[in-house]
Amino acid sequence: MSQQYIIYADSDKCRGCKKCELACIASHNGVTIKEAAKLRKDHEPRVHVVKTDTLKMPVQCRQCEEAPCALICPTHALVQDDRGKVVMRTEFCAGCGLCVMACPYGAISRTFVEITEDEKTRLARKDPRLISVRCDLCEQWRASEGKEVSACVEACAFGALRMMPLEEYRALMHGEALSHTALEKEAPSNSALSESKPEQ
Repeated sequence: MSQQYIIYADSDKCRGCKKCELACIASHNGVTIKEAAKLRKDHEPRVHVVKTDTLKMPVQCRQCEEAPCALICPTHALVQDDRGKVVMRTEFCAGCGLCVMACPYGAISRTFVEITEDEKTRLARKDPRLISVRCDLCEQWRASEGKEVSACVEACAFGALRMMPLEEYRALMHGEALSHTALEKEAPSNSALSESKPEQ
């Protein structure tokens, strides 16, 4: 059984620079981070930096154990597989926005995407369509670029973001103690990550 991962965010290390947001846009649109800055108005990142007077925190999909987004999705575009991982099947997304309202973390947003050649025929349309998007760990980008970690993790110069096994993250959220070594372990290897297939 392949390992599942999540992005762990350390608010104590976040400086609120939002480079993770630009890296996210860049990786999902095939552009550089510099070019992503110009696309910021038209493309929603899948990670959002929240700032208050006392806190700076990157927020993205938290892989809820009983995910409200998957429970409410009328087209089953968002589903929770038999291992509890929330998977987005964009081909089924109607862009209704119910998942955006249901997500307790504000980790889902809507954006326009270019439709595939298959969709052009099946849907009899050529214009971009509105769909919901959430963190997918940059799976397609990592596979095509040979990267070990997601774009946001790679871009963060302060170490505020890192990939963590989902089981360890859930144990941490349940208050179960994790060793310092477990929390500070290095990013997963290419071989471990390559076992996970990109979301459709």
